Amino acid sequence: MAPTRILATVGATLAVLLGTTAAAPAEPAQPLLAASCKAAACNGKDPVSAGCDSDGKLVESVPLASDRSIKVELFHSNACQANWARSVNAPDGGAVLVTNKRGAKYVRNTSGAKKYVWTPLVDGTVQAQACLGPQNSDALTCTKYH
Repeated sequence: MAPTRILATVGATLAVLLGTTAAAPAEPAQPLLAASCKAAACNGKDPVSAGCDSDGKLVESVPLASDRSIKVELFHSNACQANWARSVNAPDGGAVLVTNKRGAKYVRNTSGAKKYVWTPLVDGTVQAQACLGPQNSDALTCTKYH
């Protein structure tokens, strides 16, 4: 018997013994939400609702000097050509913000925060920056402009 024929026979026998087949998965994968905006048209929109998180990539993550488990992160979506900021483990009374070099700026407070808080989107065709700090304070920890 040829080696290919032996492998096919062994594979078929194993499938019968294990009660499996090479059929497609029982449930189809959920499609990713398509991007619903681009560049400046994304300003102020939620990254998840706009479908921009589907291809979102972490650009930079900066821990706070006083507690390295608290971070501010800048994300970018190529599909949306947009950026947003996200805080990780931020305490109550804080604010996470994203700004770009065209002056778009969005802030979310971290009061009652869960592990993650993210800002609305800003146009990502120009450089953007993410910051985190106490509300109404200039004492901010920020990423670089990217």
